[in-house]
Amino acid sequence: MNFDPNIPNLIAISMGLLAAAMWGSWFIVLKHLDDYPLEAFYLTLFVVSMVVVWGAGLLLDGQNLWVNIQSVWRSDPSRITVTLVCGVFYVIGIQLSLYVMQVLGLAVTQPVQASINVVGGTALSALIGGVPMGLSVGRIITSVCFLLAAVVLSMIAGRIRHRSQKAANIVTGLSDQPQEIKRAVILLIISSLLIPAYTIGLSYGLKSTTQAQGLAPLPFMAVLCSGAFMGALIASGSILTVRKQWGVFRKNGFRTHSLGMIAGFAHYGGNIIHTYATRNLSSVVSWPLGFTAGLWTSMWGLVYGEFEGSPVRAYSFLVGGMVCYLIGALLITMLV
Repeated sequence: MNFDPNIPNLIAISMGLLAAAMWGSWFIVLKHLDDYPLEAFYLTLFVVSMVVVWGAGLLLDGQNLWVNIQSVWRSDPSRITVTLVCGVFYVIGIQLSLYVMQVLGLAVTQPVQASINVVGGTALSALIGGVPMGLSVGRIITSVCFLLAAVVLSMIAGRIRHRSQKAANIVTGLSDQPQEIKRAVILLIISSLLIPAYTIGLSYGLKSTTQAQGLAPLPFMAVLCSGAFMGALIASGSILTVRKQWGVFRKNGFRTHSLGMIAGFAHYGGNIIHTYATRNLSSVVSWPLGFTAGLWTSMWGLVYGEFEGSPVRAYSFLVGGMVCYLIGALLITMLV
């Protein structure tokens, strides 16, 4: 048997929140990369992720990890292929979002992107994975309105911050070049279209309370992570090859590589926890719940001084956006 415990809803929701905290916190390592290539960091992250996921799968499921994958492949191979391909695409989306965070900052990027992803991802989850009992269309629409309000308020906060910091000549390490900011916004939109591939894989590939067919939690995560590693290797490996930067792995010491290792443990450790929460809640609930990670990332952005020198009005809009985002996500997760 695969390790697949029946988890009460309250505990499953707590697991979803814990996964969100892990997801929303590992982005702070971007503040410590200095001149180290983002692509090299990203590859380290997913090498460690493969070790974490396959290690946990073999430890807890043993040979049943392979048995479940083979069984699902024989009965419905699309559950495997869709999950694998979704892993490739969502990882490319995350890599683009990391670049955006380096340009626009954590505090603004994550609430905006998370709200966009929650809207699209929740709709896809409902269509593909089904809607659990107790979640009405009206509640989903109300939640989406709050999430869109979070996007607008966060963008206003970012605009006020940019103007005030530029007027005061405050250097925060973020870009103030209009062309670079415009490029970052375009990449933010593209990445927001790619990242919901995660919820497609989750809704279609994972056997859950609303999806009768699919993989058990750890086999699903092993397939998804393999696709993610392939995506990271394609996206980052090609750039490192063109720039002839593969030597950075040898030139840098453990401290630099440990940043990718920490991120890998947090990212896919959170993914494993979130998958078990999804198994018991359904993806239409766990997806928005997981994106409360945006609140953690915004908080870390403030801790790292991204809004230094901004007027109270900028903080007010940012906090308002965070509150709207939290309300929107919680409305979807309330199973009563």
